[in-house]
Amino acid sequence: GWMGDSSLFKPRPTILLTVLVVTVPAIFFPMPMQPLSFVFADRATVPGWMGADVQDEIAQHILDLKPDRILLITDETVDALHGDYFGQLRAEQAPIAGETGVDSDCGDRPPVEKFVLPCGDACKSWSNLTALMEWAFGSGATKRSLVVAFGGGALMNVSGLFASMLYRGTKLVYVPTTLLAMHDVTTSLKTSICFDGRKNNIGTFYTPLKILIDVAFCRTLPRGELFSGIGELAKNAALLGGKHAEGFCEALSCERINGEHGGSGEEFSLDGATLAKLLDLGIEAKMSVLLGDAYEKTSGMIFEYGHTVSHAIEKAYGDGIVPHGLGVTYGMLSSSFAAERLGIMSSADREEHDKLCWLLLRRWPLPEPKPTAQKVIALALRDSKRGLCGEAEDEISDVLLRKMGDVVPTPTNNLSKFPCSLVEEWLIDMGFPQETGKAERIA
Repeated sequence: GWMGDSSLFKPRPTILLTVLVVTVPAIFFPMPMQPLSFVFADRATVPGWMGADVQDEIAQHILDLKPDRILLITDETVDALHGDYFGQLRAEQAPIAGETGVDSDCGDRPPVEKFVLPCGDACKSWSNLTALMEWAFGSGATKRSLVVAFGGGALMNVSGLFASMLYRGTKLVYVPTTLLAMHDVTTSLKTSICFDGRKNNIGTFYTPLKILIDVAFCRTLPRGELFSGIGELAKNAALLGGKHAEGFCEALSCERINGEHGGSGEEFSLDGATLAKLLDLGIEAKMSVLLGDAYEKTSGMIFEYGHTVSHAIEKAYGDGIVPHGLGVTYGMLSSSFAAERLGIMSSADREEHDKLCWLLLRRWPLPEPKPTAQKVIALALRDSKRGLCGEAEDEISDVLLRKMGDVVPTPTNNLSKFPCSLVEEWLIDMGFPQETGKAERIA
């Protein structure tokens, strides 16, 4: 299995993955797919495979499921960059079948129907979910059809929800194309869309048949998308400490970057071995906890750390402006601020926690102009976790830490409630403007 084993990425000459302003021109040597195992307590065990430049192997894994029709869902960016990735699966279109399907007349090449969604959270809408349903039935999808989610985390979220509803559950395969999706979304059974201005408030838990990871997609990741995946690794580092914090800090340290590139430490690069280590740590972090809490209701709720304020910041800016993992890292700063104010975290422990966050965030400052603090608070008060802690009207909830690696346990799903005025104070300290006439609210 994959857990704690980086042997997939065998020692090779160092090839640098340099992050530029627009894209990440990375080079990976081709690596055959190696098996993984994603164990979600007693609910499901999902087989997975990971490699680099494994287009043919991924196609064969899909064909091995013998679908009568492939429903390929992707987004505009992935389609532009990798639109021919599944070209070898294309065949002459088969006749429309009934609900139970018919044998395809295309041999081992079932017909492929493709649906292209908007990028990022814009794809996670009720209207897009409806459009997927209409497309599926119009394309002749049956209970033998296979949904292939080919994209990043948001695309996988809506595709998973769609698959869980179509015929009360349709076969599903994930082919993630972003760093975040590879280690943070594949390691969850959650599916979701966003509705009424809120994040992830409609969804299900659903199990894919396979998870197929080609790390070579990291070659074309935009800077913000790569940092988004690293942001969720910062969360794991703060939650679990130990080797997760050490691995994160080593990957982002100025000393390592200076030593390898003779630079100032402001540029950012990852070699293949470092990326392999980060993926290994990310998958191990989630699966070690979900081994006992498949639906992330108790111990697994800790992975919501920083998400209350993150979701609010992301929605306040508008979809696609603040990458999710970076929003989470800023949300972690708000939670450490609240924890110190509440006397839960010492100033020294907060300094250590925040230093870890700023290793990443100093490379990705929040865009200007920032939304108002009051807009962010209003959205935080509508968070999808609201109600689990019995919050008062002026309270929000999040996971809190005493220090890195030390989560505050609570009987309310490991969430703690606290005054939203603490978050508002942090937002103003961070330069979020106040609404006109609100200047005296935080005194």
